[in-house]
Amino acid sequence: MWIGEKLQLMQFEDVNIPEDLNYTRKHLWVKIRDGLCTLGWTDYIQKSAGDVNYVELPPKGAAMEVDQDFGTIETSKWVDRLYSPIDGQVMAVNNEVIKNPELVNKAPFTQGWFVRVGIQSGTGSHGLMSPVEYLDYIKTCEEQ
Repeated sequence: MWIGEKLQLMQFEDVNIPEDLNYTRKHLWVKIRDGLCTLGWTDYIQKSAGDVNYVELPPKGAAMEVDQDFGTIETSKWVDRLYSPIDGQVMAVNNEVIKNPELVNKAPFTQGWFVRVGIQSGTGSHGLMSPVEYLDYIKTCEEQ
């Protein structure tokens, strides 16, 4: 996930699913580490969506609420909203992905992350899936 770390991966066709992350039904990956939650788009959705052309993210300090949108992403196929799986406050914004949206396609689990959110104590996450659950979910998505 981070530079120098060795990823343990599951795969579905040509899609990578890192085993140290959680996932949402809106195809975000979620990594919780040291009180920070990093969010990004999964390999599955970035491959399905095509080239990412534009990313809009909230400013540092913005509040995030479960199931509320926090940004927009435009691809060669569609425009979509990004929805938060957690409550918290934006502690860091990946300005590189705003300047170079193609990073979401090129490196979704490293350079292509969106925001890092400080998790408020007493608040939780909503609907996070394990890697195995996410694998089953994308298989279901492919069947539809």
